[in-house]
Amino acid sequence: MSNFPPDAGHTPSAAEKAETLYQDYLAGGPDAAYRSLKTDYDASAGMCNRDQYFKEVAADLQASGHMPNIAIGWLKAEKDHLDQGHDGVIDKQDIIQAEANGGLDAIFGKVVLTQVPSPGDNKTFFDQIAQTKKAWTDSPDGIEDADLRKYSRQMHRAERHAYNQEETAKAAAPLFDNNAELLQALDTGPHGERNGFISRREMKNFLNEYKEHPGVGPYTAENAEYVNEVLHGQIGRIGNPPLHGFAVGRLERRAGVTAEELETPPTSCSTGVPPEAPPTKPLDTLPPTQGPEPRPKDGSPCDIALRTEAAAALKALAKPEAAEKAAAMAAAPAQARVHPDGCVDLEIRKHIDAVSRVQPGEGYNAVAARLLNIGEGQHRTPEEAQEIKLLGKQIERLNGEQSTYRLRTGVVLPVSANLDVLMTENPKLKAVVDSMRSSIVQNLE
Repeated sequence: MSNFPPDAGHTPSAAEKAETLYQDYLAGGPDAAYRSLKTDYDASAGMCNRDQYFKEVAADLQASGHMPNIAIGWLKAEKDHLDQGHDGVIDKQDIIQAEANGGLDAIFGKVVLTQVPSPGDNKTFFDQIAQTKKAWTDSPDGIEDADLRKYSRQMHRAERHAYNQEETAKAAAPLFDNNAELLQALDTGPHGERNGFISRREMKNFLNEYKEHPGVGPYTAENAEYVNEVLHGQIGRIGNPPLHGFAVGRLERRAGVTAEELETPPTSCSTGVPPEAPPTKPLDTLPPTQGPEPRPKDGSPCDIALRTEAAAALKALAKPEAAEKAAAMAAAPAQARVHPDGCVDLEIRKHIDAVSRVQPGEGYNAVAARLLNIGEGQHRTPEEAQEIKLLGKQIERLNGEQSTYRLRTGVVLPVSANLDVLMTENPKLKAVVDSMRSSIVQNLE
């Protein structure tokens, strides 16, 4: 729905308008998104900076990877005037002529002629549409109705699937954090064995355990509040009321979580996946130490590992035959169960995941610059610019199978998972990571 003057007193920012168009796309496909954009463009004829405003909207959509999908709506809606030959086929010369018209034609013409990363090689977006397999009847190198229908259908389905998967992953994130520590604490089964289904009884048992052992292992106030919301059907992506429970396997598939990512909770710092940290700290910013002893800080993966062991010990005490073993575990010094090198690795990966998270409007080079500690806005030497470009290309290559041309805000790029490969190929990144490692070790000593 249009919210442009003169109908409303508030003109949304370019970012807000871009988000609205993306939601229009998810709800109704490229046709609905372009129709909404065209309506607002026509209604804003009195704006003195109309073209500049819509260029900023397009730039925001392009940065997040959504603009090409909406461009399909432009091609479909404006096909009659784009097809100068009136032969049912749009060729590149038609797009070039449209780009010279100005307005929305100039904006979308530029998008269609832009090169985008492809699984095999880099092609223009025009080529990607025109060369849709088995979808042409008149011209293999031009865009015709069959190309637009097939590409639109495929991409809209994929985009909706990716969006739903991302939203489900966000809603279920507390369950899968720390190698699914909370999920495994919930899945106790009717006879103490995991069965892959979280029932109301198990959620209530968790809340009772929290009351008896608050702050121990997974029994934190945050987890208890989250489980209570799930129990009452307040998290729709997991289940609506009345909620009788949910199947773990189905939730994993809907959230895009693979079985390999849900390993047993770590018993030392040398294994496990660290929780994601807010992307506000530069790569070389280190957390303060908790004291002179080389022990993990509260809330760290290492600390969570020890707390998980403590919870296991408490449960073991209820079984007479296991009491001696539990007492021995409790008596063992914490240092014997913590691997310092593992703690260092986890701290490094935690920081790298934080700075690898895509911010609004960012591309690969912006993330690469942050990883290399080259600040935004500072003067960059030609060597630094080349290093940023090199690392950006390396990350783009690693991410290519997951996303052909878009970078969605909030996505953590696969840097930490491929750190060894990247350091081998990029000496500058290796130097940054080595420096961080030395600083962490020094602070732990």
